[in-house]
Amino acid sequence: MDMSYYVRFKVASKECVARNTYSLRLKCLGFAPRVKPGQFFMVWLPSIDEFPLSPSSIDESKGEVRLTFVVRGDGTRALASRAVGDMIFMRGPYGNGFRFTSKSPILIVGGGVGTAPLIPLVKQLSESRRDVYVVVGAKSSSDLVHTDELSRLLGEEKVTVATDDGTAGVKGTSVDASRLLLEKIRFSYVYACGPEPMLFKLHRLLLKLGIPHQMLLERYVKCALGVCGSCLIDGFRLCSDGPVFSSSRLKRMKEFGTFSRTSSGERLPINP
Repeated sequence: MDMSYYVRFKVASKECVARNTYSLRLKCLGFAPRVKPGQFFMVWLPSIDEFPLSPSSIDESKGEVRLTFVVRGDGTRALASRAVGDMIFMRGPYGNGFRFTSKSPILIVGGGVGTAPLIPLVKQLSESRRDVYVVVGAKSSSDLVHTDELSRLLGEEKVTVATDDGTAGVKGTSVDASRLLLEKIRFSYVYACGPEPMLFKLHRLLLKLGIPHQMLLERYVKCALGVCGSCLIDGFRLCSDGPVFSSSRLKRMKEFGTFSRTSSGERLPINP
């Protein structure tokens, strides 16, 4: 494999942040690439796997990024086994990240580990003095990701937590909690990332309310260059046209919330 495509990173710290969920802070060894919130890297673990991850923290001044991920397969299991001082190879960043809006107030909605890629967006929007609120959802309190960090950035009164089993915050999903907040505050814009069934339900709610939004989607990514087509969704290549899509594009996608694709390109129904 041509190593010129890859940037070397050293693991500076490692932390288990939720159930089966890890954060690795990585220090770039060389020229640090510029990363926008919502863009992704292809993480390469030689002889094991290569897969996409969007950073949960970006510090250009130090040449550092943080990756937060759930262990789901061989690749993420191997990544979770890396220790401080180990080397990680990544290429990128790829894709179109979140496009900033001048509107306010703004609601940001995360589901599960999908909360992680939203943190750099929260940080930049709050620094630009936007009025930002966040809803974070998870199955249980042990699955919540980076809620303390979000509270430090915005203040506890701006962060709403929801859990399916009611072990923390509002009992219900992040969409349930968002609906309650949308009844109290007239938001001008919404950003979201999380499981696709959750995003689809939120998308339909926001369309009814006439609120423009952007959502970070997930698909199987191979090349990340817009060539192979493995990440197609209704003719759009997620790796180059996304992974962030606007509400105007999402409402034209028939596969959004309906079908995903396997590594072979086979379409599989998405369970609501």
